[in-house]
Amino acid sequence: MANSSSTRGTSLDPRARRTRALLRAAVLDLSTEKDLDSITMSDIAQRAEVNRATVYLHYKDLEDLLLDATESTMEGVVEAARACRLSVDTHTLPHATPTHLISLFAQVDQHRAVYRQMLGEDGSARCATRLEHLLAQAWFEQLTAETPGSPHKPALQVRAHFLSGAVLAVIGRWTRGDFDGEGEDGGGSGNGTGMSVAEVADLTWALIRGQK
Repeated sequence: MANSSSTRGTSLDPRARRTRALLRAAVLDLSTEKDLDSITMSDIAQRAEVNRATVYLHYKDLEDLLLDATESTMEGVVEAARACRLSVDTHTLPHATPTHLISLFAQVDQHRAVYRQMLGEDGSARCATRLEHLLAQAWFEQLTAETPGSPHKPALQVRAHFLSGAVLAVIGRWTRGDFDGEGEDGGGSGNGTGMSVAEVADLTWALIRGQK
């Protein structure tokens, strides 16, 4: 029986941990070479140099494996978001883009191909939903910590999800090169090499602050 996502990380068997690490590395590596919907469990087994049955021993399907693999890439993004301090009153936010927001986009840039695939039209809805939830949770905790006992928690929750959804959309478009005049809207290659990490972070921060 395939292990569930909630119990995989708690396994004490070092061989199982090593095998799962190989499988995660294999699917992330393959995602830089081809579309997610064209990757098969056989491809992953071959890249990881294990039997196909071994893949199914640890993961029920490709999406289950992809979700586990991308979790490790999400950790740095979410921690950067958590460190990027927000405020209920946007007028009190500093003009300068926080270094942690720049770090968030830098973390994405390290795994650009993965995020381009994951958040693309034929990407993984489970992975995108997971990242949106983690970002929203991090920012909701910040906003509620600033106003403990606030009766407006539903409004803060809406704000947190609004921000996380917006940032996720920016990440998806940026990694596809749509802001470079090269993506699907621009009719070019969409390799996402035009707009820098600092530039996309600055523009995103200006919007968070409510600036044009």
